[in-house]
Amino acid sequence: AMLAVLLGAASGHATAAASCADVCQLGAVSGEASCQLWDTDTKRWIDPVDDGAGQLHNRARVYLPWLRDKMMPAGGVMATVFTDTSFETVSSYGGRRDPAIWTGSYLAAEALRYMTTGALDAYTQMVETLQVLHRWWNLPGDRGYLARFAARTDSHPTILATLPPEDAEVHIGTEYEGETWNWRGNVSRDQYQGVVLGYSLAYEAITDPSLRALIREDLVEFAEQLMQRETREVEIVIGGSTSTVPITLENVVYLESEMPNGKPRLEIDLASGEVIGYGILPFWPRPTDYIRQVPGFGWVPEIRTPTPALQLGAAFRAALQVAADAPEYAARYADLAEYYDGKFADWFDLASAWRMRQDCGDSYHGINIGFMPAYTWARLETDAVRRAQIRRDVLQARMWPAVEDDKNVFFAFLYASQAPAGTDLTAMIDFHVDQLAGFRSAPNQAVPVDVRALYPEDPECPDQSAIAIDVSQRIPASFMWERKPFKWYDPGFEQRLFGGVDYLLAYWLGRYYGYI
Repeated sequence: AMLAVLLGAASGHATAAASCADVCQLGAVSGEASCQLWDTDTKRWIDPVDDGAGQLHNRARVYLPWLRDKMMPAGGVMATVFTDTSFETVSSYGGRRDPAIWTGSYLAAEALRYMTTGALDAYTQMVETLQVLHRWWNLPGDRGYLARFAARTDSHPTILATLPPEDAEVHIGTEYEGETWNWRGNVSRDQYQGVVLGYSLAYEAITDPSLRALIREDLVEFAEQLMQRETREVEIVIGGSTSTVPITLENVVYLESEMPNGKPRLEIDLASGEVIGYGILPFWPRPTDYIRQVPGFGWVPEIRTPTPALQLGAAFRAALQVAADAPEYAARYADLAEYYDGKFADWFDLASAWRMRQDCGDSYHGINIGFMPAYTWARLETDAVRRAQIRRDVLQARMWPAVEDDKNVFFAFLYASQAPAGTDLTAMIDFHVDQLAGFRSAPNQAVPVDVRALYPEDPECPDQSAIAIDVSQRIPASFMWERKPFKWYDPGFEQRLFGGVDYLLAYWLGRYYGYI
């Protein structure tokens, strides 16, 4: 067995947990001690660390220093552009609108690692990342509203450059717990999915009452906001026409500071059913329940959106998960449970009609923000009949068939962990473990990719492959599993690195469920 332990520079003394679990981050230095890999069988230090073919666990170890030291400004996961390929000096950070979903996904990976190995290093990272996300959920000041990213106003200029004052999404100089912060708003539903996933798994992993209370506060307030029903004056824009009308709203979160004219604003596309909010973020599985309240639009045909139903199911089940353990939350738990019970049939009906949009994979990211909550909903559902329904009629019948040929390891492991009892998963799991083994070693560099000569072109989708490209040959990204697997060419940008959260989360899912 091999484990990361602290090596005292003067004495050569090694300290480690009783089990094979990393106690520190590989390569970290603390005073005169450094963190190195120790082989308990040969009684030797391992340097350099082999994270190549077959070394999936070492690959996870090696990804962590790159991610934490170079791609988590102010505690949030971003891509990083360096001045050159020595990767020493940061030029800028990218993916500035997506830190919440990937930071939450990183929290999920560390929670799974801790539950699998008991690694003290994973626990430390869970605590630090929870505190970051808790801050993002409370900086805006509106119940349940999540900031995309935040940094103190005295942060390094390269970090502050991700929050330019001229950007309408950016809020400057917010006081929070004795410090001043800049943060990005205009949040979208996708950002919540990684955070809810990470919070739920971290709650399961952590026993510390104060940390559990932090998670409980955020998840319960989010669900309570979603179930609040109230009538408000709303600016409605449909077909270029603007009107202000009273609408009875539900399943929304607000950000008062981003409301034009002090009122929530909704721009509605009747053709697609898309609803864009300003100062309001809808989680609407049936948008027409609200559109028909606008005078003159009672005729609008019903619009059904299954993914928000999945997201609501996950949000409420996670809130019930954490509220169930706190006697002081008994009344709030009862209210949440009553609301959830009343909505389950409708949410399940919508979710069981989930389908993938046929647009040559251009909306593939939308599959990810369905799979994440579908997993959380199925995993946390306590009623055996309902749990079986979600697993059979949503995950097995609808979602997995849409992606089973995509070589998507993350989706495969999420589905396998919740598949109905008796499902033969052996060949599927083995195939996807082999695919994960092809994930590039750290650092996750934005190298050029051109596999046009290796894969047949899709006659219906020009300039992309007709079959999913192997993970070993795929274009690197912040989160590979949300990118369509058919893109066969990218010029790359070799000064850019991605954090590897996609590898870490897939790997630790595989370890936690015993697939690896």
